Amino acid sequence: MIIWRGKGGLVVLSVFLGVYITTVIFGLLPVDTSYRAGYILQGIVGVGLATLFNYLFTKKFVSDTLKTFIDEETGERIQIKDGSSLFFIPNKYWTWLILTIGIFIVIGSSSIYD
Repeated sequence: MIIWRGKGGLVVLSVFLGVYITTVIFGLLPVDTSYRAGYILQGIVGVGLATLFNYLFTKKFVSDTLKTFIDEETGERIQIKDGSSLFFIPNKYWTWLILTIGIFIVIGSSSIYD
């Protein structure tokens, strides 16, 4: 079950786009991903693209500014910040998590080629 708030779905979209575009690009290039070097290269490019997309989506769509609303009945000022998150982790932190987790997965799974 995926839990998100606000624009947290952009994290999932960025990972999907990074993996999809990398798969298409490496399908067209003469790189043999059945060997360790090609596999690691494809993994690093995929993680890099997913990280880049998440960073750009966060900068473009997730606001850092506070929005101020005034309650008409009480006159009280209410400030609201964009709380976009995926699994209760804000979108801006997912950029570093995607990079870290992705690199560990690429390095760990490349050991099958020993």
